[in-house]
Amino acid sequence: MAPKKAKQQPFNIMIVGQAGRLQYEALLFMASLRAMTPDFAGRVIVAEPQPGPKWDKDPRMSADIREVLLGLGAEIAPFESAHFGQS
Repeated sequence: MAPKKAKQQPFNIMIVGQAGRLQYEALLFMASLRAMTPDFAGRVIVAEPQPGPKWDKDPRMSADIREVLLGLGAEIAPFESAHFGQS
């Protein structure tokens, strides 16, 4: 008798996306996940830092990248940077 496959429990993934290189890495991650694991049942949350005193420039992702991420099923969660920033 063949062993039964263990039922896999859904899990969530959180990544950081911000202006510059990390927004493209977040996009590449989402596109790869959807292409290679189309039945992924968990949530993908892209944490996005918001402007504040720790940043010289706006750290938010560009509107076109945000739109594609949302279209791929990601959720974008803004957060305030209290302990880190640009430097």
